[in-house]
Amino acid sequence: MIRSLGADLVAISPELPDNTLTMAEKHGIPIDILSDTTSEVMKMYRLWFAVPAEVKALYLEKYGINLEKYNGAGRWELPVPATYVVDRNGFVRAGRADPDYTTRMEPADVVEAVRGITAI
Repeated sequence: MIRSLGADLVAISPELPDNTLTMAEKHGIPIDILSDTTSEVMKMYRLWFAVPAEVKALYLEKYGINLEKYNGAGRWELPVPATYVVDRNGFVRAGRADPDYTTRMEPADVVEAVRGITAI
């Protein structure tokens, strides 16, 4: 739907390139995924947090999750999920960021924002 309106979908992930490609391919996600392998973009937009030591221990011991496997050595950082609709001039026309990864911008709101840009 979004591409039919002349827009592109781009995701930025802290994961290493091999991991982001695997996830996109596995789920058949028609999206371009860029790897922020140094966390520079996340930090520039203040959309990140360092995983506290007690949570790191819980991830490793209870759930077997090792973020270094996905993000690279020493990178126990996670992004704050965010969605932005950006026009051709780089202006943010709509967006939402929330540390609760289960709370996201509604797809209908993204489509509405894209339609608003294409109507200009």
